[in-house]
Amino acid sequence: MRRIPTPSQTVGPFFSIGLAPLYQKVARPDSSRTITVRGTVFDGDRKPIPDAVLEFWSSEDFARVPTSEDGTFSVTLSAERGESGKGPAKHFEVLIFMRGLLKPVYTRMYLTPAEALKTDSVLGAVPRERVATLFASKTSAPDQYSWNIVMQGENETAFFRFSSDDSSDQHPRSA
Repeated sequence: MRRIPTPSQTVGPFFSIGLAPLYQKVARPDSSRTITVRGTVFDGDRKPIPDAVLEFWSSEDFARVPTSEDGTFSVTLSAERGESGKGPAKHFEVLIFMRGLLKPVYTRMYLTPAEALKTDSVLGAVPRERVATLFASKTSAPDQYSWNIVMQGENETAFFRFSSDDSSDQHPRSA
């Protein structure tokens, strides 16, 4: 078995020469079940972060993508369908690796309107004024979403921490 350091075992910037083989390369062939999410990762001064790595997880999918020189990212994901067979996945788990972090930060990206998620226990634990930071916006293009991540400061994205407490493994990080 070959051992390869993971991003949490290194300190950025994450040079593309080493991680490029691990990035998502092409959209999945079944375009009727895919969505594309585009956005920008910002630091506390609202400057784009050019060397972050994002991982998107769901029960059906995993994708790892970098930010570009201008802090933008684009990811194509499989869209899980609800029981009716319509609508995109409820949410994706997102890990963000970047310079200055020894471990990734964890958040979620929701695609379903907030009203449809009134019973989501994780959203219920997020302060009401920060819930909007977890929702991607549908764009005018079919199956396209926009979602920006703010690492700190005003309009900071809600991040979560892992806990060994059996009652819940996800808690919003305090601002």
